[in-house]
Amino acid sequence: MAPSLPDLAALPATVEPGVTPAGANPTSLPDLAAPEFASTIQPSVQPEPTAAAPTPNPVPVLRPLTAGGCCAQPFWSPDSQQVLFIDRPSPDAPTGLWGVDLQGGVPQFVSDRLGIYSTDMQLRAFPEAGQTVVERLSDGQRWIIPSGGRAISFSNNGQLVAWIAGQAGSTSNAAPRQIWVSQVDGTQTRQVYEAAGGSLTGWLPDGRLMISQRLPAPETGQALMALTLPADSNTPPILAELARGERIRGTSISPDGRWLAYLVTLSADPEQNGIWLVNTQSGEKRRLEFFGAYRWRDGSRLLVIPLDLGQTVHRLWQVDAESDEATALTDPAITPFKIANGDWSVSPDGRHVAFVSATDTNIWLLTLPGS
Repeated sequence: MAPSLPDLAALPATVEPGVTPAGANPTSLPDLAAPEFASTIQPSVQPEPTAAAPTPNPVPVLRPLTAGGCCAQPFWSPDSQQVLFIDRPSPDAPTGLWGVDLQGGVPQFVSDRLGIYSTDMQLRAFPEAGQTVVERLSDGQRWIIPSGGRAISFSNNGQLVAWIAGQAGSTSNAAPRQIWVSQVDGTQTRQVYEAAGGSLTGWLPDGRLMISQRLPAPETGQALMALTLPADSNTPPILAELARGERIRGTSISPDGRWLAYLVTLSADPEQNGIWLVNTQSGEKRRLEFFGAYRWRDGSRLLVIPLDLGQTVHRLWQVDAESDEATALTDPAITPFKIANGDWSVSPDGRHVAFVSATDTNIWLLTLPGS
């Protein structure tokens, strides 16, 4: 059983509870048993490409990192040498963040303070006494962010934070919501944009904010926008639309910011439903043949686990965003594995996948072929 996350209970629903480094953008397998997905799976959205998948060569290496059915929400240290996860290994041990080296071994306790981490894991944000606190881990210095206790999102360089204010609710709610930004120490606070049903999606490495907003009537659905921060309150923001759809979810920005992956569901046009890739500079878009869970391996390669309701094991594919070429990285007959609850994470160097196994609920390591 995954331990509870008491420190994150106060975070609003716009940022999912968890121990998540900025920019990770995890995307889980959708629950297709829910009625809302009944019209989403169309014959044109195939679980896997129709072409035969060659046996991967060389074969990926699969091995366990933990034992005892321990863990939840694995993610990586910035140097790709340690897998971090939430655990309570024994009744007398603290619930918190633990870590295990890439080579395995006995997990080590890291912290009992859960929160949202910056990309380099030098900063941690957490709620305390109704306020949002940012702590610098190297010396313990803390700053109060004037977000009214709302969750914040770190920019990629860790210098800025952003948050949403206004009426709470989902992106289907067209009430105006304001986007605020400050320095990481809480200074230079300013509102940079207001949008109907606005929400934060993440930061691009070039400093632009990714936001989602409702389309104005009579149109329906959402638009994903890249927002260039204004220099001051007298300068209007610059917006670039990247995508739109009836319902957009699972947004994931590639590490270098060149590509955005997202999932469209519930569109009246079945050709619009599925996983899409868009180039954040040129606006080029394409829909994948897959439907399932995905994570970026690097700036242009997307790892995909196609959804097949009858499957007993998973297969990992790789899609090149530049060429649209799809390659099977694993063969279920050779490297059988199944991920529990969409709980998997790709190392920053793109060489490994850490996941919670559906078989024994331990963390396993899948070392991928190729660099």
